[in-house]
Amino acid sequence: MVNPVFVGEQSPALFGHACADGSRRAAADRLVTAHQHLCRRGARKFWRSGLERCDLEQVAAVGLIKASRRYDPAASTPFEAYAWMTIVGELMHYVRDHERAVRVPRRLKALEPHFNRALEVCGARLGHEPSDAELAAEMGILEHTVAEIRRVRVAAAMLPLDDPGARAIACDPSIAIEDRMLVDAAFARLSLLERRIVVGVYVLGLTQLELGRTLGLSSRRVSRVRHAALARMQRAWVP
Repeated sequence: MVNPVFVGEQSPALFGHACADGSRRAAADRLVTAHQHLCRRGARKFWRSGLERCDLEQVAAVGLIKASRRYDPAASTPFEAYAWMTIVGELMHYVRDHERAVRVPRRLKALEPHFNRALEVCGARLGHEPSDAELAAEMGILEHTVAEIRRVRVAAAMLPLDDPGARAIACDPSIAIEDRMLVDAAFARLSLLERRIVVGVYVLGLTQLELGRTLGLSSRRVSRVRHAALARMQRAWVP
């Protein structure tokens, strides 16, 4: 849910003042200067072992600059909320790329597209989510290699799963800011488990079996929670 601190009117005022002088670039520069604290906040939120705080702040600054240049002062969304979503999206992509670059063995990364195809083919043929043994037979590899691929997929997903919601929504720049905020508001009605499952399935592309193993649940339980979460989100959008 959008932080209450984002609802102030300082940002549009800063933007409007600069636009009155006839310089949009000056307006963007004013917004960047006034909201640099968001870069430090984002860096603190995403910092973990193996990452440098200064690098994270630079990535966040890129997001802030992008937000300042794209922001429409006529929009109903306060600039700080808009900028925070953009910053979070930049940081999420950076950290996920870094984690994968460090942790994923090349041989497993090469097998991942084949795994995804086998998952689709086997699922369609068998009528259920395939087991490791069934996928191994389809791909012509050892079962423990399939298990390794699953562990890699889950490990790459653990970053957004530990704090799902706004970060997952912000990672897709194709979604309009108003729609992101609607989804964010609906997410606020979900439990942490429901958020993890919705993000895991629809944003990270994990299977219900992989999510179940990660969260300590059966795939049937994951399915029930997913359907309940979607129904709750749908009700949030109905007046």
